[in-house]
Amino acid sequence: MGTKKAAAATGDVFPIGMTDFEKLISKGKVYIDKTSYLEDLLNSGTEVALILRPRRFGKTLTMSMLSCFLEMNYQNPEDRSRPERLFKDLAIYKNKAFCNEYMGRYPVISISFKDVEGKTFQDAVWMIVSIFAEQAAKFEFLTKKKELDTVFLRRIMDCKHRKTRVFKPDGTFAEGMASLINLFIKDLANCLKKAFNKDPVIIIDEYDVPLQKATARGYYTDMLDVIRLILSSALKDNDTNIFKGFVTGCLRIAHQSIFTGVNNFDTYGINDTIYSGFIGLTKDETAGLLKRYGMETRLPDVTEWYDGYNFAGTGMLCPWSVIKFMSRALRPDNNPVTFQPENYWANSSGNDIIDICMRSPDSSDLERIENLMHNGTETITLKTFTSYPEINGNTSFDTFATMMLHTGYFTVVKGAHVAESAPSKNSNFPSDDKEIIRKAVIKIPNKEVLQSFLEKAESIFSKDNPEWTQRAAELLDALFSGDAKKVQDIIDDMLMRFISNRDAMSGEGYYHGFMTSVLGIAAGTAGTARNRINRVEMESEKDAGNGFSDIILSKVFEGKAVILEFKKCKIGTPNAFKKMCREALKQIDDKKYEYRYRASGYQDIKKYGIAFYGKQCLTLMPDNNAG
Repeated sequence: MGTKKAAAATGDVFPIGMTDFEKLISKGKVYIDKTSYLEDLLNSGTEVALILRPRRFGKTLTMSMLSCFLEMNYQNPEDRSRPERLFKDLAIYKNKAFCNEYMGRYPVISISFKDVEGKTFQDAVWMIVSIFAEQAAKFEFLTKKKELDTVFLRRIMDCKHRKTRVFKPDGTFAEGMASLINLFIKDLANCLKKAFNKDPVIIIDEYDVPLQKATARGYYTDMLDVIRLILSSALKDNDTNIFKGFVTGCLRIAHQSIFTGVNNFDTYGINDTIYSGFIGLTKDETAGLLKRYGMETRLPDVTEWYDGYNFAGTGMLCPWSVIKFMSRALRPDNNPVTFQPENYWANSSGNDIIDICMRSPDSSDLERIENLMHNGTETITLKTFTSYPEINGNTSFDTFATMMLHTGYFTVVKGAHVAESAPSKNSNFPSDDKEIIRKAVIKIPNKEVLQSFLEKAESIFSKDNPEWTQRAAELLDALFSGDAKKVQDIIDDMLMRFISNRDAMSGEGYYHGFMTSVLGIAAGTAGTARNRINRVEMESEKDAGNGFSDIILSKVFEGKAVILEFKKCKIGTPNAFKKMCREALKQIDDKKYEYRYRASGYQDIKKYGIAFYGKQCLTLMPDNNAG
């Protein structure tokens, strides 16, 4: 059940960003046939399935396909012409007995939270209300059945059209609104069962997107309460009124008890063999798609950029990136043989997690990230009790890595193995999952994701990041004030937090480039057009005296200058650091780097010899040479 035969592609036009299965098939878009998985999915004894996959792997399209296959014609339940039209050329249609039993036989409630976000909790809830209102409009015909209690359908539509307010002026829920939202899916399922005498199917796609967005915006707890109650009422309290429930997301938020008590509940994640090839592109499917369009020679490039995901032993590629690359390569103005792959994944949705991950961890964690960025691997303990707010605090690398494993930034090299198991000591819900201690070896899956890390590092350590700019400004102030100890501390901290290219660290040039970048940011932001007195000029490897100084900073209107000379130690011992600092200071004097500034009237000139080794430095000034 884990790996199916490579699916053939249908259609001729690439569906960039299209997640509506009916529209995709009707418009003749390319579709990789995954319908053969429906037999296992629907015949299993699982009542509610949580399917976890990284973002942009096709979860929403897969749930749309499932909905189209199962959903009945509500006006004429015996008419199955719609699903027959959509599936007649796909693999599942060959199984006539199965199709006769399931295709077009069930009421379906299909909700996607993939676009739910807002600057405030109230904004995000309004988006949920709008999604529910669309379902209410779809099933408005139920209001004509007098034997059904359908007041909730009218009320939710009135909310969308602002005829009924959801919140009071103080931001709290208006009377009855919290209950209306929390019970909407449950009440709709009950009505559908009564109307058609069939247990409905409930599909909730991307359940955790509102929680991820809420984390970044600061209203996680409020949103957690809403999502927990919606899922609990729809899947737990309603288990006698549904045929199947399907929930998708990136991460299972277990210890928040969202799914506690749901009967016949199973999770199918990236470490589970079953359905491993169901969502995403297998290598064989990718090769077949490229061959179909005469691009088979591009398989190595596609593999290098977009391959590398390991779902329980099944190699997978990100369909968003593969299809985006092929669609662009096949444009009339491009040559599909030479068109270069790009990073399509990075900005296709929020990068909140990678941003926080690269800002918050301590130095040892950053060393591990750096190792991964240089094609290394790391062994982690997989965390099953992860919640989104943990990525905002001082959390462990294992928590970060587990989060990023599920969201697609890392992948498993070697399958997880159980080291030991015990009841969770931190869980407030004894009935929830046992905490299973599992180890896994991880890596960055491909060039596309690596570039995402590099681009994020570049943006974090740039003048566009106020935190980094502030640190650079503090370094500039310390240099001009003559505080060698503070200069050393700041540089050490920045080196430790800088995601570096290890290959460049072999020579002094790396450190020169690093300091030029940092001080260039600080000098570029010092002073303004109207406040010229604080402006700082920076010269790098400028002819000064009898040689070329590494960096000279000057405040023209204050007659102040700072001369920096860098040396790289061969070993990281205290004596080696001091020796190289003294050599740097001696070079400043021997080469007369200060001569031009003295001749121009500068009275305050400070000299620094700075020695580097790895991610450490020692900073000395002439008055600090003793010892």
